[in-house]
Amino acid sequence: MVSPDNRYRKEIKSNKVEIGPPRLTIYEIARILGARAAQIAHGAPILVSLVGEDFSRLNEIEIAKKELKMGVLPITVQRWLPDGRYQNIPIQWLKYVENI
Repeated sequence: MVSPDNRYRKEIKSNKVEIGPPRLTIYEIARILGARAAQIAHGAPILVSLVGEDFSRLNEIEIAKKELKMGVLPITVQRWLPDGRYQNIPIQWLKYVENI
């Protein structure tokens, strides 16, 4: 028997972005940077090289931005439609546009 919560949920499986724009939205960027900065602040390993960086301006948010820009974060964005369908999209499939 299907539980009432899962009755209308259906994953869209595709090799391209089916839901939403082909770029990260400002809300997704904010959520990813905030979550990743918190991970770094709590001791998670940094996934990019910081050789030659100006350490006076470098903080967790700046490191997270650099990781996002280089495309090394193993994060998936889940986008939903009102009818209950959703798609899990690796962020490597989405363009990261700064200063939208």
